[in-house]
Amino acid sequence: MGAYNVIARHVLAPAHDLLRGTHTLSCLREMEESQWWPLERIEELQSQRLRRLVAHAYEHVPYYRRIMHERGLTPSDVRSTADLTHLPVLTRKQVQQDGDQMAADNWPRHRVRPMSTSGSTGTPLRFYSTQEDVLDYGHARSIRAMSWAGLALGDRVAWIGRGHLPSNRCDQLLQSLSSHLQRSLMIPLNSLSDEALPRLVRRLAEAHLAGIRSYPNAIALIANYIRDNGAPVPAVRTIMTGAAEILGHERKVLREVFGVEPYSDYSSSEVLEIASECSAHQGLHVSVEDIVLEILDEQDRPSPPGTEGRIVLTNLHNYGMPFIRYDTEDAGCAVAGDCPCGRTLPRISSLVGRRDQFLVTQSGNRVFFGTLFLEDLAGLGMRQYQAVQETIGNVVMRLVPPPSATPADRADLERKVLGMFESRFGYEIALQVLCVDRIEPTPAGKHLFLISKVNRPARPAAGSVSSSESR
Repeated sequence: MGAYNVIARHVLAPAHDLLRGTHTLSCLREMEESQWWPLERIEELQSQRLRRLVAHAYEHVPYYRRIMHERGLTPSDVRSTADLTHLPVLTRKQVQQDGDQMAADNWPRHRVRPMSTSGSTGTPLRFYSTQEDVLDYGHARSIRAMSWAGLALGDRVAWIGRGHLPSNRCDQLLQSLSSHLQRSLMIPLNSLSDEALPRLVRRLAEAHLAGIRSYPNAIALIANYIRDNGAPVPAVRTIMTGAAEILGHERKVLREVFGVEPYSDYSSSEVLEIASECSAHQGLHVSVEDIVLEILDEQDRPSPPGTEGRIVLTNLHNYGMPFIRYDTEDAGCAVAGDCPCGRTLPRISSLVGRRDQFLVTQSGNRVFFGTLFLEDLAGLGMRQYQAVQETIGNVVMRLVPPPSATPADRADLERKVLGMFESRFGYEIALQVLCVDRIEPTPAGKHLFLISKVNRPARPAAGSVSSSESR
């Protein structure tokens, strides 16, 4: 750790907390200790915080008071995470419908923070959180996750993604100050165009970075450019990816180009930092001091370790608008056993993906468009790819081939992809393949590999699901 890291941790970060009126550093110190506690002690802390949250929700949140009255429950019926099964799973649709009833009546509006999801899978979800949740505990979890990847406060890190500009001038100034203190290099996604990539790569190579944080497909695009063009390689010791599942071929190219194993991070707008990899790279440690993470099957029963299920989360610190048993619409599985790193925090698999990444056939079956098919596309040299289902049984596949591809090469790629698709998914879906120069990201900056515009069945009938993968 260098001199600036010491100054950042012991002088600048406390001063920043003082200016903002936050307690990020004290929360961080608590988490740095609790990650090594015996699991029973961590679970007791989790249960204490859960009991306080449920009592608060019953007393001050109309939605939860109604739900608990309907079920004949009182706060004393929820003593630990095992008792959460007494409460229903909260869906995104219910938050959109009952949002006004979910805000706590004892939290004045000037103390809550308007938040929203990216809207990459539909209409953005708007909700409220609090300074304590976002800047104290949430930011502390993020700093701890970066430390697991070998990055300390004060390290120079490039952030490649979509910037979030605060709504008022004071918060904008504080964000700018925070970036300068952390020596962050913010890089917008429009820097990833073919015209801008050479300048971006040179900028990264000359910035003397300790690490890069990015969407997986964005940093993989940069790595492919460096490899294919012999460009200078930024000398970084850490690459962290988040906001999307990192696929096998993306990990491979990052290892080849940067010479490091990337760290995967899982977070959401609703719950903030959730889980992250440590140096063992054997799953993501869940921050269960602040979060209850359940993995459930389609009947809302717990899924055993190693079995994929729905990820349902309870944020233990958002008292302004509590989300209890919130269905993230993500899928993942628990990892059994102890981690070689010695941390006792439970783990989930490093493959955390969207549950809605499937196509609908003419007969109503759901066909999962998973990583095995995507790995095959990457193996053909595709720089980007995206499937769009406009209607049931009809899919348009857009491909961005290598810049050196001739018209004959493109025609050959189209034939190969058609053949791969038909051999894996049959003929219930008609596929049109188009080679394009670029696929634009969503307004949130994400490159979605599947966009479905059809009405989807809530769950498959028995025996009706086919799968291209086992994640």
